[in-house]
Amino acid sequence: MASYQTATWIPGWYELDQTLSLGERQKLWFFQTPPEQIDVAGPAPDFVFFNQLDSTTNCQVRFAKVVEMVHPTLGALAKIDTDGCDYIFFPVDGEEVVVNAEEDPGNTYDEDLNIDQWAVFVKLEDVSEPVVDAV
Repeated sequence: MASYQTATWIPGWYELDQTLSLGERQKLWFFQTPPEQIDVAGPAPDFVFFNQLDSTTNCQVRFAKVVEMVHPTLGALAKIDTDGCDYIFFPVDGEEVVVNAEEDPGNTYDEDLNIDQWAVFVKLEDVSEPVVDAV
């Protein structure tokens, strides 16, 4: 039986966040101690994804497989692409959502889609111990 751990992905925008892909074992960066300003709704996750708004000394690196990503409005996600001035959220069912990450962070280009909360619940499998020389 697989053992799962939970994580929360909260964007810092400005290309400071890591791309996540469903079903891939990836090298992932997490906060060692999440900053106080990060508010995670619901039960506390095992991890909070690191973004470069904080010092790299507050970072731990692990390998894990992303087995589920859920956004409260967009639903299940297949991928979050953070490469560039726009982030692209790829719902499992539905069309991609392009979000400005540079000039007006957090605003979608779809005028009918108004999202205030961008935190994503992530379920991880096969999480390694911290990797020492991975940064």
